[in-house]
Amino acid sequence: MIRNAVALTLLVVFAGALCADEINYYKKGAKYREIANHNSVEITGWSAAKVDFKGADGKTGSVPGTDIISVNRAYGTMHSDLSRAIESVGSDPEAAIPALKAIAASGKSPLDKEEALFWHALVYVNEANAGGNVAAAITELGNYLKAYKAGFFARDAYRMSADLQRRSKKVSDARTTLKTMISADNALAREGNQMLGELELSEKQYNDALRAFQAAKTQATRDGNKNAEYLAQAWEGTTQQAKGDSAAAKTLLEPITNNQDFDDPMSFDDELALSVAYPALGDAHYATGNFEKAYDAFVQAGYYAWWTQGQQEGYCIGQAYLCARKLESTDDKWKKRKDKLRTVLAVGFPRELQRVDKEK
Repeated sequence: MIRNAVALTLLVVFAGALCADEINYYKKGAKYREIANHNSVEITGWSAAKVDFKGADGKTGSVPGTDIISVNRAYGTMHSDLSRAIESVGSDPEAAIPALKAIAASGKSPLDKEEALFWHALVYVNEANAGGNVAAAITELGNYLKAYKAGFFARDAYRMSADLQRRSKKVSDARTTLKTMISADNALAREGNQMLGELELSEKQYNDALRAFQAAKTQATRDGNKNAEYLAQAWEGTTQQAKGDSAAAKTLLEPITNNQDFDDPMSFDDELALSVAYPALGDAHYATGNFEKAYDAFVQAGYYAWWTQGQQEGYCIGQAYLCARKLESTDDKWKKRKDKLRTVLAVGFPRELQRVDKEK
């Protein structure tokens, strides 16, 4: 998700009533994270690590980059030429390109220069996502990162660059991009390791994936970010299961799925971690012949896949069907569940039904 870029676009369009900069961020609450903001401030500097500001009373402060939800400079420190150029990105990208390039070279403030260079790259990314020149988008993102390797928009730039490189079958380049992200700044290391682990897992480089996920988990724990800690641990467990070590997978995954206090009402991040943990836990129980526990895990996995709009809903329902089929001789309830799941598969996931029908 291009968190900062999307937020900035919306705020440029809709924040006409504002007359100063605004920072929206998460802060620690009594039990859960809470949303807070600093409005009527002047943003004096920013990076991947933090956003610095000065209040109307002259007092200064900062917000850690990992807590930022959005910033808005559209009616504060952002100059009107940059605001107009950003607005034209969607309506007239050909006109936006030279305007943003000029501001990046000689804008009225360092913040404007950095933001303009990022938006210049984003025009090319939008074109690449619409079927245009992917190589050009990668090049422009690289130009931003050369100038601002730990800049405010670096999280998005590294992520987009690695995604485009993977789409172009340039896995080695994506790996290099993510390793550069990890080393660029401590504030970027956790997310860089998380993405690197997912890349290595997709390439079946299991030991490299485990190292990356373990590093991401350590960094999340350091930051007090339970969502990110459990997400990394869920992927670590998934990797262990992919390696064939079901015992290690269960050891990693069950503390996540059994934690009744794991809840973040401010985001879907907790559901995302559970959507990774449950399918792997189901696979681990299935591999060791505990079909009742596997069934329970796959049913939960199907729910979280649906809730987070993931890709594994059909697979999870299919696996739950296989569990019920293996158990139907033990109790009539399992035959009823099997029949209901078969109907769901036939209506919604016919390819998964074909798959499970081939399973013994």
